[in-house]
Amino acid sequence: MTNDALRHRIARRFADLVEPRPSGLPNWRVVLWFPVSVVLGAALLIVLRISGSSAGANWAYFGAGDDPNLLVGYPRGIRSDEWFVHQSWVISQIQQGFPIINQTLPGGMDMSVALEAPVWEWSAIFRPHIWGYFLFGADAGLAWEWWIPAIALVAGAYLLVVTYLPRRPITAALIACSIFFTPIFQWWYGTSSIYPAAWAMLALAGTRWILVDRRRWVRIAWSAGIGWFAVTMALGLYVPFILPAVLVFLFCFVGAVANERPTSRARALDLLRRVGPLLVAGVAAVGVFGLWMVQRVDTFTRITSTVYPGQRLRPTGQMWERDPFGTWFGGAVWGQTFRMAEGETALGPNSSESSTVILIVLFLVPTLIFLLVSRWRARREIDWLTVSIIAVSCLFLAYLFVPGWDAVAHLLFLDRVPLQRIWLGFVVLIPLTIAVVVRSIDESGRQLPVRLVGGTVGGVLALHALLLVRIVQVSPEVLDISPLWPIALVAVLAACFFVLRRNRVVWAATGLLVAGLVIAGNVNPLYVGAFDLRETATGERVMDLDDEESGTWLGVGSQSVMALLMQTGVEAYNGVQIYPPDELWDDVDPDGDDEQSWNRLGHIQWQFGVGEPELSAPQVDVVRGTFDPCSTFAQENVDYVLTDQPVVDDTCLRPIATVKEANITFQILGVVPEAAS
Repeated sequence: MTNDALRHRIARRFADLVEPRPSGLPNWRVVLWFPVSVVLGAALLIVLRISGSSAGANWAYFGAGDDPNLLVGYPRGIRSDEWFVHQSWVISQIQQGFPIINQTLPGGMDMSVALEAPVWEWSAIFRPHIWGYFLFGADAGLAWEWWIPAIALVAGAYLLVVTYLPRRPITAALIACSIFFTPIFQWWYGTSSIYPAAWAMLALAGTRWILVDRRRWVRIAWSAGIGWFAVTMALGLYVPFILPAVLVFLFCFVGAVANERPTSRARALDLLRRVGPLLVAGVAAVGVFGLWMVQRVDTFTRITSTVYPGQRLRPTGQMWERDPFGTWFGGAVWGQTFRMAEGETALGPNSSESSTVILIVLFLVPTLIFLLVSRWRARREIDWLTVSIIAVSCLFLAYLFVPGWDAVAHLLFLDRVPLQRIWLGFVVLIPLTIAVVVRSIDESGRQLPVRLVGGTVGGVLALHALLLVRIVQVSPEVLDISPLWPIALVAVLAACFFVLRRNRVVWAATGLLVAGLVIAGNVNPLYVGAFDLRETATGERVMDLDDEESGTWLGVGSQSVMALLMQTGVEAYNGVQIYPPDELWDDVDPDGDDEQSWNRLGHIQWQFGVGEPELSAPQVDVVRGTFDPCSTFAQENVDYVLTDQPVVDDTCLRPIATVKEANITFQILGVVPEAAS
């Protein structure tokens, strides 16, 4: 058999394997092969207890030499919300038995709101990422929590592309992987960022199946899944990521429905019958989420009554002021993270806040407009889905760049979204926009005009050339920390070129994936297990003492002191509060004179001082107090002190234990009356 004959045979076999159903939707092999492969890969990582957590940051304090659990990469200290705050509360929940009200902070704090910690109550049905903690404990549970959202994100992107391009499963898989490596997801990796995007993409894919597939069980299954996952997304409560994703879905759902052209009563009723299960699922999801919120009215009132974050609203059109050089907006190719900068650069204040998205959606807007016009001229038809993509993109751009329409933005809840979070909406649009463009090119049967292709690629190149000039002028260190930016730029240009060339989209998808890997592929490490501070010598000593004679603790010193007290689950005046527990602050500040300092989401820190506690807020998310063991507060409320700082005055303190970790020494002391010290 000649090489040409073999290639022809392979091509025929592949064509048979990916042949769509009569409805035009992908067959079951195309639907399942990639999601099943992703699930199997994730399952293996979970069994091996491997995640992308930066928990290894704790090794600097508690370990010596190389961390044996760090397989690839480096822990990112800036991701402290994950490895310090979230994991500390997760392990505290495990220690206390997964209660709704965690009793570490005096008075307790509702763990079912905002923290995504494992809580044993009915809403856990809608939180698949926490099931691993119930089943397997901290180590495998962390890996489970890490990879379950990834499965949802990658599967959502794949299904969205392959639903519109059923003969291109390889392209869909490459695009799905590129979405996973989008910088905003890697730096803000967690359920609050990933679930909204995953839900929107799955919901858009499901919408097309519901509109096209005539089988009732398929429509019901998709509707039930979308509704259940909507509750999962909503329970994350992070509106700045949820809203852009929901707006993309709503705009594009309307466009997809409008494309069904319900111009007669019979067609309108048939359309309503098809989308009916989805509407019912939506109402049910709103009802379930509403019930959950009603049960937590007091918690929400406490959160919204804080000084920080409180209720923060943002005016429209602030991008000109916040990003005068355009690097936040369009500088994705310089966001490489193999090295870190000292301080703020032109890309933003830090790696997380400067993480963005490749704006291929905006680069393709001229092509979308061209396709709309061509379709109208050829068929006198409007592709309302394309109109929806353009419309929601313009809405996001208007919020970023056009001032003066704050009242409308408030009605749309857009003023709850920080500028950098709006990028998530553009991420959701990437697979849909590529699918719509490629489908239109396939249907036309011919190549796009050379001027359009050349103008698009040339425009993208010109934009990045202008940004490069500005970076050289105002922040040349960006080039030093992003040495591979030329590779990322070439990959983006290749993606923009090949997506506009007929039968070349697989190369466009490859370009997107290469760009994502260069920019954000090294953000998160591969790490084995959780760094459970209960298993350190200090953690064991704290728990043993508290078991022998329970009491209330207070930690003085670094964040390691706070993490130890949080993870061991003892009652303590240290922790990260999402709202101020009444009992805690009645003890510390009985007159309420310092409410402006402590009425906030924040890390509660202590340092040695003299007299009654003096409170301050050196940062918006930090509450710092002074601690004198001879004060009335200490004498009445504190039994044990844990510190990694020198004790200058041991009046009213008695030494109990000194514990030497690899790189830090902790002292445990008891609070006693002044005369007995």
